[in-house]
Amino acid sequence: MKIDLIKNYETCKFGVAVYKRLSRDNFEFVYYNPWGRKIDGLDNDEVVIGRKLQDVFPNIFEFGLVEILEKVYQTGKTEIFPNKEYVVNEFKSLYRTNRVQKINNDLVVALYTDQKDIFQYLMKVEEENLVLSKALDYISHKLRGDLTTSLGVLELFDTVNVPTNEKETLLKVVKKNLENIDAKIHCLVRILSEHK
Repeated sequence: MKIDLIKNYETCKFGVAVYKRLSRDNFEFVYYNPWGRKIDGLDNDEVVIGRKLQDVFPNIFEFGLVEILEKVYQTGKTEIFPNKEYVVNEFKSLYRTNRVQKINNDLVVALYTDQKDIFQYLMKVEEENLVLSKALDYISHKLRGDLTTSLGVLELFDTVNVPTNEKETLLKVVKKNLENIDAKIHCLVRILSEHK
């Protein structure tokens, strides 16, 4: 990618930022397209060109992009920096995937997309997995005991001649276990329903 082609990114729907390397891990903006400014939450009036990356985005070192910029600058090899959260402040985060490549001796470009929807989806999947894990744990610990006891009693009836009075007592145990299982299933359904 050549620097003169960068202007073609003025109207694209992904962010494009070109940085000049000043020294190790120290980059300044030389180009920043309008869509990049928009998804990064910067006004078009805010002066960015000529400013250091860490002055515009103070948490950029924690994000890890500077390390990738430096690596690409040193090696000349394109790098993909996937699905990463940049914390703007305690109320706002940006979610990005960056493709970084060197375009000449001292310039690197980052082409990036907003990954907010993907992060929200992944967070929801993680939350649902946690609920499912709790449900499976509940089934394992709360239902299995009553079910195993009841099955053991019924198997006993098949293998041993159990006196009638003992059968009645054991059938009451089975009935109580089945009632417990029914109540626990209702509880499990409620747990799963609350997290839809």
